[in-house]
Amino acid sequence: MPNLTPLVRAAAIVALAAAAWSPLGYAQLPVVRIGMALDGPAQWNAEAVRIFEQEISILLRDEYEVRFPREKRLVADWTAAGVADALERLLADDEVDFVLALGILTSSQAMGRGQLPKPVIAPYVVDPELQGAPVQVKELQLPPPDEPERVNVSGVANLNYLPLGVRLLQEVSLFRDIVSFDELTVLALRAWQEAIPRVEEDVLRTLAPLNLDRIRNVWVGDSLQEALDAIPDDTQAVYITPLPQFSSADLDRLAQALIDRRIPSFSMLGREDVNRGILAGLGAEDETKRRARRVGLNIQQILEGAAAQDLSVDFVRRERLAINMATARAIGVSPRFTLLIEADLLHGQRSDVRRTLSLSSVIREAAMTNLDLAAEDRTVAAGLGQVRQARSGLLPGFAVNAGAAFVDGDRAEALAPLPQRQYTLSLQGSQLIYSDQVWAGYQIAKRFQDQRQEVRAQLRLDIILEAAESYLNVLRAQTIDRIQRDNLELTRSNLELARSRVEIGVAGREEVFRWESQIATNQRDVIEAQALRNQAEIAVNRVLNRPLDERFGTIESTLGDPELVSSFEAIGPFIESPGAFEVFSDFMQEEALAASPELRQLDALVRASERALSTARRDSFLPDFILTAEATGLEGDGRGAISLPGLNAWDWTVRVDATLPIFEGGALSARLFQAREELQESRLRRNAAAQRVGQRIRSVLEETSASFVAIELSQRAAEAARSNLQLVAERYAQGVVGILALLDAQSQALIAELAASNAVFDYLIDLMGVQRAAGRFDYYRSTQQRQEFLNRVGEYFRQSGFRVRRP
Repeated sequence: MPNLTPLVRAAAIVALAAAAWSPLGYAQLPVVRIGMALDGPAQWNAEAVRIFEQEISILLRDEYEVRFPREKRLVADWTAAGVADALERLLADDEVDFVLALGILTSSQAMGRGQLPKPVIAPYVVDPELQGAPVQVKELQLPPPDEPERVNVSGVANLNYLPLGVRLLQEVSLFRDIVSFDELTVLALRAWQEAIPRVEEDVLRTLAPLNLDRIRNVWVGDSLQEALDAIPDDTQAVYITPLPQFSSADLDRLAQALIDRRIPSFSMLGREDVNRGILAGLGAEDETKRRARRVGLNIQQILEGAAAQDLSVDFVRRERLAINMATARAIGVSPRFTLLIEADLLHGQRSDVRRTLSLSSVIREAAMTNLDLAAEDRTVAAGLGQVRQARSGLLPGFAVNAGAAFVDGDRAEALAPLPQRQYTLSLQGSQLIYSDQVWAGYQIAKRFQDQRQEVRAQLRLDIILEAAESYLNVLRAQTIDRIQRDNLELTRSNLELARSRVEIGVAGREEVFRWESQIATNQRDVIEAQALRNQAEIAVNRVLNRPLDERFGTIESTLGDPELVSSFEAIGPFIESPGAFEVFSDFMQEEALAASPELRQLDALVRASERALSTARRDSFLPDFILTAEATGLEGDGRGAISLPGLNAWDWTVRVDATLPIFEGGALSARLFQAREELQESRLRRNAAAQRVGQRIRSVLEETSASFVAIELSQRAAEAARSNLQLVAERYAQGVVGILALLDAQSQALIAELAASNAVFDYLIDLMGVQRAAGRFDYYRSTQQRQEFLNRVGEYFRQSGFRVRRP
C-alpha cells in the first residue's frame, strides 16, 4: 500500500493477522484517519464537513473504519500564514493519514508546497491556470484494441486536486450576454492577494478578449459593510467570487443591497447565491455532494495502491444557468428569449400580478365588461327609441303658432280696411282615432325590438363561450408550455447521459451532437409554446375589455369543478349507453329549441310579418280616422274684418276625417303580395334555424361524448409511452439500444403527453359548446335551477319509457 503512513500499513497487517487467528472469522477493519484544514471560521464549514464525512464514509465503510478526529479539524484565520500553519500541522501529524484542504485558500496553499509527505487532496481549486496549478498529461493503458486514455494529473508526489470548474472568461461573457455593461466590479476574498500574488494581472489578462473599459477589484475582508461601501456608485455590474467568510444572513444582505442599487450581479458559485437574490450564476446546487463523492473515490483508489499524483485532476462541474427573475424585474433587466429558455428561472411567476382568474370569474366578467356586448346594449337602447317613436302616432299631438304682421302705413290706407298691425295666435291639436297602419307600425316596432333583445342575448352567449374557450386555451397553453419545458429538461439529461456514454466508450461523439441538435429543436418548441400562451392571454384580456398586455394568474379547471356542469355524476346514467344517449340528445334538442335566442329572433320576425300581412289585407276596406281641432286668435289696430260687429278675436274649428284609399295604382295589391311572401320567408328561415339548432346541439353532444372517452384513452397511452421511455432510457444508459430508439421513445412520450393534456381541454371546451348550444350556461344557474333541469331530464326519460340506472 504505497503513499500511506507506516501506522496505516501496520494497522492493515494487524487486521489481516486478526482475521486469520480469529476462530469466528471476524476481522477488524483497517483504520483511516482523515484530517481537515479549513480557511477560517465560516457558517458553511459545518455543512461542508458533514457532507464530506458522509460521502467518504459511505464509500469506504465496507473496507475501512474511517475516522475524522475532531481535534484534527483545523480552522485557520483567513490569512495565508494561518492556512499554511494549519496545513503544516496536519502534514507533520503522524496520527493523520490523509489531509483534506477544504477551502479555496487551503487548496491553493497545498498546490504550492511541492512534494508532500502524505496524501493531500485539494478539492477547491478555483482556476488551475490562474493559480498556476501543477499539471501533467498521463496516458492510461486500456485493454486492446482501445487506444490509451490521456488524463491530466498533478505529477506532484502525494497531491491530488479538483478544480471548481470555473471558466472566468466564459462566465463573464455569459453575464454580459444577460445584461450589457462595459465596466465590471469583481468582489473577491482579500486573502487571494496573498495566496496568488499576480491575481489582478491574471484576471485582466483572462478577461482582455471582452474589451471592457474597466475592471475593478474590491478585496473583501470580514466586514460586509466595507465591501458594500467599496463598490463604486457608477458600477455597471458586479461579479461575485466565493466569500465563505460571510454568513448566510450577510450574503442575503449583499444580494439585497445590490438589488436596492439596481446593480446586475453574477455569482461564481451559481444557483446557491442566485437563490439568495443574485441575478444569475452557472453552478449547480448539488456540487458539494458530487465533489465529496469524487474525493471519496480518490481516497479509495489511494488506499488500493494508486499514487495520488497519478489520479485525474479533471472535474467538470454541472453547469446550468440560473436566473432570478424576481431580481431581474426589480432591477429592470429583461434577458433574451434564448437565455430564458436555457436557464432555470427562479421566481418565474410574477409576484406583481394583481388578478387571478378562474373559469367562473372569466365567464361572469365577460358578460359585464365586453365591448361588443356594451355596443349591442346601445343598439337595444336605440331600438327602444324607435318603439317610442312608432307609438307617438297613437298619442295626441299639439302645436302652437304665433305670428305678427306689420304693413306700411300708406299701403294700409290705400288698401283699407287692411290693418297696419296684426298679431295672431293659433292652437292646433290632433288625435288619431284609429289607423291600422299606425297600430301595425307600433306593434311591428315592438317585434323588432324583441328581435334586437334576442340578438343581444345571442351575442351574450357567444361572448361567454368565447371567454370560456379563451381561458381554457390559456390553461391549455400553460400546460403545453410546461410539457415542452419538461421535454427540454429530459433532452438535456439525455445529453449528459450521451456524454457519459462517450466517456466510457460505448458511444461516439455523434450522439452528443445529435442531442445538442435536439435541444435546439426543443428550445424552438418552448418558444412556440410561450407565444401560444401569450396569444391566449391577449385573447382573454380582449374579451374582458382589459389592457391587452395585462398579466394575470390562473386557477386550474378540472372535471370536478362543481360549477362546470349540472351534477355530472347525476347525468352519467342518462348518457352511459347508446340508447340513453339518443334519448338524452332528444331532450337536449328540445331544451335548445326552447331556449335558443336565434329562434326567438325569428319568432319576433314572424310575428312582425304576420302583423304586416294583416294590415295589408285591411288597407282596402278600413279607413283611418283622425280628430283635429284648431283655435286662432287675432289682434290688430282696429281696422279690417276683425272689427266687424258680432265677431270676437278668437275663431275655432273641430273636424273628424276618415280616409280610405280607393286606388293607388296597384300599390295595395303589391303590399299584400309582398307581406305574404315576407311572412313565408320568415317562417322558412325560422324552420331552417330550428334545424341548425338541432343539428348543433346533437353534433356538439357527439363531440363531447367522444372527447370525454378520449380522456381516459389518451391518459392510458401517455402512461404507456412514459413507461416505454423509462425502459428505453435505462437500456440506452446500459448501452443496449442506440440513440434513435431513445429519440423515438421520447418523441412518442411527448406526443402522448400533449394528447392527454389536450383531451381534457378539448372536453371542457366541448362542454362549453354544449351549454352554448342549449342556450344556458351552468355558471348562471342556481342550485334550484340545476335540480329542476335534472328533474326535467328524469321526467323526459320516464315519458319516453326508457329505464336508466340509478346514480
